[in-house]
Amino acid sequence: MNPISLRSPGDVVAVLPYQLGYHPQDSLVMVALRDRSVLLVARLDLPPADEVEQAAGVLLAPLPHEDPDAVLLVAYETHDGQSRLVLDATRDRLVGAGFQVLDRVVVRGGRWFAVDCEARCCPSDGLPVPAPADTPGISEFVGLGVSPLPTRAMLTELVSADPERTPAVADALAARSTRADPRRLLARRFEALSLWAVVLGLGAPSADDPSTLAGVRPDQVALLVESLHDIQLRDALVGWLCPGAMPDGCLDDDLADAVRTCLPTSGWQLPGAEDATGEGAGDDGGDDGWPVPGRRRVIVAKRFVARLQHLVRAVPDEHAPPVLTVVANLAWWLGDGTLARACLERALKADPGYRLALLLEHMVDLGIRPAGPGPRRPRSGRAGHGGARLV
Repeated sequence: MNPISLRSPGDVVAVLPYQLGYHPQDSLVMVALRDRSVLLVARLDLPPADEVEQAAGVLLAPLPHEDPDAVLLVAYETHDGQSRLVLDATRDRLVGAGFQVLDRVVVRGGRWFAVDCEARCCPSDGLPVPAPADTPGISEFVGLGVSPLPTRAMLTELVSADPERTPAVADALAARSTRADPRRLLARRFEALSLWAVVLGLGAPSADDPSTLAGVRPDQVALLVESLHDIQLRDALVGWLCPGAMPDGCLDDDLADAVRTCLPTSGWQLPGAEDATGEGAGDDGGDDGWPVPGRRRVIVAKRFVARLQHLVRAVPDEHAPPVLTVVANLAWWLGDGTLARACLERALKADPGYRLALLLEHMVDLGIRPAGPGPRRPRSGRAGHGGARLV
């Protein structure tokens, strides 16, 4: 997806739910801009009065990595004046740090209000939030099948444990031997990577349909979960899903060969992965050395996300951190900080010391992300409860 060029604060307000993945409520959203294009979106719950300074500081943290030429603040409130303290504190901190605050906007009751504009172009009773059809940039989200959920809680459910599916997987995990024969390491890796290829739908005609995972048995889910206890295999899977996220040469030769055999690069060229220009999956790659042009990479990666979401719902909480962290890495690589945070919250609740989740959480907090699947893309973020963390 190309950077989203927006004409007015109203356009920004219209596109933000698509960027975040849900309709924000009682929130402060910071939008970092360069040349009127969105670079970064970060969200906080509206803080209590005694935490507004902390909230402002948290929002500032990722900006040095972005070097924006302007910042827009958008507050979503239920009651008139509910967001004014944090809007003032955040503006003061931004200006003090040398950032230009282009506008401050309040969204309430389906209308947006320009806090600092006294001209007739911004009436005191606000303006209606523009319709999606009238907003540039939203068509690309729609073309990728992205539509905002009503609440963030609904997004969290996409990676929550399914009580109807987890018991069978828990039984299968309990039945597996915990004593692995080191002489069979390579064979186990081939078996696991081959099954990961099935789960990701590589080469399947219905690769975009998560329901095809219904054929993956609980014992196979258990094998996948157990395979991620092999840290090198887990990192290899992250590296394949998120090219550029892992340093070259970090895998031993045998594992690198297994990955190339079971998860070939051509797997990114899934059937039907067409971009908005109508290019087919068999077309030549883009001019940047990828086998799949930029927009089609996003489509393919989102299909992977959908299938992995379906998988992770079958995994009991106590076994889920490795799988959740793989999904979180892919979501963050795509620029979806909201989904990444939802995965990390569940992972760290189950295992507060899981190191890869902690590392990724820190990167998300600071807005640091490896190059994603297309030209530099907008990134979305959210703060944790109490305004302590971004994304």
